[in-house]
Amino acid sequence: METEDAAAAPAAASPAEAAPPDVMATPSDNKTGRYELFGIITHQGRTAEGGHYVAWVKQSAKKWLVFDDETVAEVDAERIKELHGGSGDWHIAYMCLFRKMDTLSIDLGMDKDK
Repeated sequence: METEDAAAAPAAASPAEAAPPDVMATPSDNKTGRYELFGIITHQGRTAEGGHYVAWVKQSAKKWLVFDDETVAEVDAERIKELHGGSGDWHIAYMCLFRKMDTLSIDLGMDKDK
C-alpha cells in the first residue's frame, strides 16, 4: 500500500536530467580538465631489493632530460614510450608525475622546438 507522500513524489530524474546542461560533458568535451605527463621516476633492475632509480623530466614537446646520478642527458620524447619495462635490465616507470594544463588544447609537438 502506497502512502500519500510516495504517490505525490515525482519520479527520480536521470543524471543527465538532474544536472544543468552546461555541466554535462559530451563525448568530445572533457569538463574535468587535461593533464600532461611531465616527469617519470624509473627503476632499472631485476628485483625491488636491487637496482637503480632515474628521473626523467619533460623539457619540451620533443625533448626530455634524464637525471642519472651526476649525469644529465637530453633524449628524444619518443624514448619515453620505452619505459614500460619488458626485460629485467631496462627501465620501468615507477612513478609518473602529471600537471594540470591551463588550457584544453593538446600540445602535439608541432611547434618549432630545439
